[in-house]
Amino acid sequence: MRRIGSTPAERGSVGANNCPDVLELDDGDFFVIGQLHPLTAPEAERMNELGASIGEGEALVLVPRDCILAAAKQLACEGVAGAG
Repeated sequence: MRRIGSTPAERGSVGANNCPDVLELDDGDFFVIGQLHPLTAPEAERMNELGASIGEGEALVLVPRDCILAAAKQLACEGVAGAG
């Protein structure tokens, strides 16, 4: 397992409930740490319009933009295979 992107502390996210993170597992899948987000009716409607839904056993997790952008930047530099 490895962190993708900067650490929560590097992004200024330090606190018991404010440490969003993206971790890559050995098999190439990802764990995303964020806040569980209750789905509102307008959000559900918009997701449906986009062809997205939350299935059984799934949860909606809110991850701050800076966390995702830091992870995306690292992944883009490494290329599709993750070798970098």
